[in-house]
Amino acid sequence: LWNVLKGEMSLVGPRPCLPTQTELIGHRRRLGVLSALPGITGLAQIKGIDMSDPKLCAETDAAYLKAASIGLDLRILLGTFYRA
Repeated sequence: LWNVLKGEMSLVGPRPCLPTQTELIGHRRRLGVLSALPGITGLAQIKGIDMSDPKLCAETDAAYLKAASIGLDLRILLGTFYRA
């Protein structure tokens, strides 16, 4: 949460990846995802998509950015805390 308070991250957004995850970084770069602040949780996480499928993860991150709203962020936050 410290990084959120400092403005380096947001609560909801694309999860940060490791510098060694070059395939994911490439997909995110092509889809414009790298321009967004990274988040503590995101749409991919509540959908159960992990970074082992870089293309799907990047596409989900891009879909989140296109549909981003306060309502969607609240649903993602609730889904993070109350995921079955």
